[in-house]
Amino acid sequence: RSLARDCGNKAKMKLVAALALSSASAFVAPAAPAARPAPLEAKSPAVLDGIGATAPFAGNGKCWDPVGFTERTEDSLMLWYRAAELKHSRVAMLACTGWLVNQYELYFPGNLAAGKAFASLGKNPLEAWSATPYDGKVQILFAIGLAEFHSEFGTYKKHFTRGGPLPGNQIERTASGWQDVWGGKVLNIPFGPEDTDAKFRTQQNAELNNGRAAMIGIMGFSAAALVPGSVPALDGLDGVVAQGWTIGA
Repeated sequence: RSLARDCGNKAKMKLVAALALSSASAFVAPAAPAARPAPLEAKSPAVLDGIGATAPFAGNGKCWDPVGFTERTEDSLMLWYRAAELKHSRVAMLACTGWLVNQYELYFPGNLAAGKAFASLGKNPLEAWSATPYDGKVQILFAIGLAEFHSEFGTYKKHFTRGGPLPGNQIERTASGWQDVWGGKVLNIPFGPEDTDAKFRTQQNAELNNGRAAMIGIMGFSAAALVPGSVPALDGLDGVVAQGWTIGA
């Protein structure tokens, strides 16, 4: 009986000690998780030379990188991303301009095809595409395909993923001047006194920033047209966005 009582006392002491330790641990702050680097503090890739890293989301050698592309992307792929951004920027700027031109009913004179005047296409961009004759659509898509093929497989210049000029850039900036590489021809164009590196950088940043705004803009135009009221700033502006139409209308 004495042995049983000793065992019971020991068990009680262990239970009291365990409860004391567990209650004490409740007052100890848990270890803080390792701090993740803020997306706005990502280092701008050296291969991009700081182009496109502009305020308010970037600058001073930093870039806006919420998903960490700069941490896991090799230079060739980063150049491919930049080329894709540049292409989309230019297309979006053309799209915004074309959308507004169409909305204000500014048409080419004459006919798009036999019996199909440009003015008959209407001011709704997607409806205008639907009204375009099939042969016209094929020609447009073929021209776009040629431009894409030219930018990717042109043998007269180094590919942009290996440090060559980006798609659509006919001339390349060298130490002595502009070098025209179109069609295999090399034509050196000396710099003027106003052609400074700072001016060229400003122009590159302006193109990218305008293109980024245009990508947001064309998405806004499309959303406002297809889903009335989805973009309050454009709601009811029929002179800018003809609302309530669909591709099959």
